[in-house]
Amino acid sequence: MNSQNEINPSPASNNELNRVLEMLPSAVFLLNSDAVLTDMNNLGTILLGGEKKKVINKKFSELIEKNYRDNFSKALEKACGSLKPQMIETKVRGADKNYFPSLILIKCGQLPDSGDKSYFLSIIDLTSQKMKEEVIIENQAWFENIASTAPVMIWITDVEGLFSFVNKVWADYTGKKPGDLLGMNWLKDVHSDDMEDLLNKYRNAFTHRKPFTYEFRLKGKDGRFQWMIIRGIPRITNENIFLGFIGSCTNINAQKEFEEKIKKVNTELVEINAVKDKFFSIISHDLRSPLGGLMGILEILADGYDTMEENEIREIITEAASSSKLAFDLMENLLQWSRIQTGKIPFEPERIEIMPVLEKLESLFAQNLRNKEIKFIIDVDAQTAAFADVKMTETIFRNLISNAIKFTNINGSITVSAELLDNFVILKVSDTGVGIDSKDLPKLFRMDVSFTTKGTSKETGTGLGLILCKELAERQGGQIWVESRKNSGSTFFFKLPAAKTQ
Repeated sequence: MNSQNEINPSPASNNELNRVLEMLPSAVFLLNSDAVLTDMNNLGTILLGGEKKKVINKKFSELIEKNYRDNFSKALEKACGSLKPQMIETKVRGADKNYFPSLILIKCGQLPDSGDKSYFLSIIDLTSQKMKEEVIIENQAWFENIASTAPVMIWITDVEGLFSFVNKVWADYTGKKPGDLLGMNWLKDVHSDDMEDLLNKYRNAFTHRKPFTYEFRLKGKDGRFQWMIIRGIPRITNENIFLGFIGSCTNINAQKEFEEKIKKVNTELVEINAVKDKFFSIISHDLRSPLGGLMGILEILADGYDTMEENEIREIITEAASSSKLAFDLMENLLQWSRIQTGKIPFEPERIEIMPVLEKLESLFAQNLRNKEIKFIIDVDAQTAAFADVKMTETIFRNLISNAIKFTNINGSITVSAELLDNFVILKVSDTGVGIDSKDLPKLFRMDVSFTTKGTSKETGTGLGLILCKELAERQGGQIWVESRKNSGSTFFFKLPAAKTQ
């Protein structure tokens, strides 16, 4: 039986050995125990220059480039102590006496005839492969140079989706080094609100190896987030091997801002159209109704005055007064509202005490309160004051109190109160009236929604009063809101800057 390192017996004769060597598909060399070249096949002869006699009986190390000879000697030693062939990359002198890159496989064993230790070498010329690698390196350098001068961010990933390259544009935008953005580190600059959707889109693209596009916000070196659109396509070789993704990231912040401006303009146009429609609706219908009613009442009075009883005349005059007051209030609100829309209403804030304003309005509404036997309660400290426009504030109170009277039943009550909170005066008008259904609350204070209901004594309205209150409150740096439940009354709140803060 042969030893472990003995080469399996070949045909006994040298001729038979040579025949076997010639059948091998690579350049094969036979070295003796001193690493002297004793034989080689035809492919080996061609690889070394085509003249066998010039290299036979030479130390094979003389054919190795000096810088690689030590490694070659070590590989020979290792081959003698291992069952596996040794493999090294080196450079071998070729036909033109230049050294070419090579891969050498070394197997140590014994020839069956002599029993001497020998070496079998198989050499593969790596010149074409090295040239390809150099071309790849050159192409990569060329690509990186082009990518660094591109006006958009360029990125490349590996098969796991980890960034392996980002260009200078991306690095300059974030103020970081390109190496700090590799892997998944680039995600650190993504806005937290966009992170989940972006990752889902990104992972799904890698799973299905499909192109993707997504808009998200990315933080720049100044700390500001700007809108970007990221696009990626899979890199697939001709052999259908997936290499990862390549893509771009483009700053679309200016476009986004423009889109937001367009949306804002469109919203404003919708609101303007709603304002126009509301205005024409009030003039054509709501204002016409009380004026038409007043005209009808006066015609009845003119035609039948001589035959009417005194109580009938009094009743008609009272009804006429009510219609004329409704028309007057509506005209007053329309005038105020139109002046606000055209920017012609002056804003003249000053220190105003709330109590005198309410006392004046209580006198104005005295008859209305008596007609429905409503108790009017003022629960405001005499020192409570706001820094506001007195006419605007009176208009807000007038509309809120008028509405409270309209929707409060006979023998009900209305309470006006105030409190100081965070440098603001919170003013409240509460009633024990019919209240507002929760589904109707969002319809209040809106010009684009027409919402009106009749009062407890069939009083009518337009809804313009609350819209006017909202604009006047906001014009003074405050706001207005409501709390209400059906059949449980309503409380309207509006706040104004407290006088002591000015």
